[in-house]
Amino acid sequence: MKSQSMYRSKWAMPTALLIIFAVVGCTGQVNPTLPPAPSPTAEASSPTSDAASSPTPDVASSPTAGSVESTATSQPATNEIPAYQDDFSNPGTGWDAATLGNYFVGYHEGGWYHIAISEPDRVAISEPSKTVYEDATIELQAFAWSTKTAPEGNFRFGLVFRRSGSNYYAFTISPSTKKWELLKVSPEQVTKLKEGDATGIHDRDVDDFLRVDVLGPNFVLYINDSQVGQVIDTSYKSGEVGLYAENIDSPGIHIHYDTFTVRALKLSKTCSVNEGGTVNVRTGPSKTYPQMAVLSSGDIVEALGKSSNQWIEIIVEGSSEPGWVSYSEGYMSCTPSIDLFPVVGP
Repeated sequence: MKSQSMYRSKWAMPTALLIIFAVVGCTGQVNPTLPPAPSPTAEASSPTSDAASSPTPDVASSPTAGSVESTATSQPATNEIPAYQDDFSNPGTGWDAATLGNYFVGYHEGGWYHIAISEPDRVAISEPSKTVYEDATIELQAFAWSTKTAPEGNFRFGLVFRRSGSNYYAFTISPSTKKWELLKVSPEQVTKLKEGDATGIHDRDVDDFLRVDVLGPNFVLYINDSQVGQVIDTSYKSGEVGLYAENIDSPGIHIHYDTFTVRALKLSKTCSVNEGGTVNVRTGPSKTYPQMAVLSSGDIVEALGKSSNQWIEIIVEGSSEPGWVSYSEGYMSCTPSIDLFPVVGP
């Protein structure tokens, strides 16, 4: 284990891979793919709302006004073999090593990969095999190294997905502002699709764990195992994955990338009863089925899917059989939104 805080176990990479390296916005470099990084234009794109409510929700009592959204956390599967994983402890796995202009990239002693940028600029690097993915779960552990990152100024770093040349999405965090952003990058501009506060983002020298579940135009975003947002954008359908760093106005930044993983998509589906409410759990997806349990305010359950009539199949603690609850906006909250749940039958 490396000295910084960890969120996942390490997997060794077997062989060196073909590298692909692209620098975005590097002044004075040959064939730059983007101009110097401007401050992104804020163009928000809100996720869709939850699916249509059931007209006769099966509830034991109604929640109070102003019910809160679920704060359920995500626990990604750890027993499957990743499609790709590198903990950067082996310099032979194929990521590029170079010093060009005001940045340098490469493997770092101690088992990290690093991107360092001395002036306002941004760098995006695809993983060496240059595999194209459509739907996947992408994970990254990374942190800013305080020894070589200036205490003043703002910067952001994270992961890249659905990249094709100069077009890609970047999910980033800023330890300075404690904010996250989902960026859409093109040769013409950087568009901020969505941003938010995340006080759980760590300070320098401590790993943050970023995760994106990518399903069609839907992107579900997690920081340190808690969902922070859901974004819909149809611009880029597939592409490569990789690493991202951007110096906005700092005298210098140095980012350590700890572990980078791509998995087969596995949405973590959870639902909770909003404040002040209780919901009946039944053996099938309608009120004609017998009641088997009751959920109370704040209860969080794992969801398996939804029926065509907007009932949710859930795992019931202490039972070998699943249960069903009626989904109605104002009684329950689910993450991701219920429109991403698969349709299942009793």
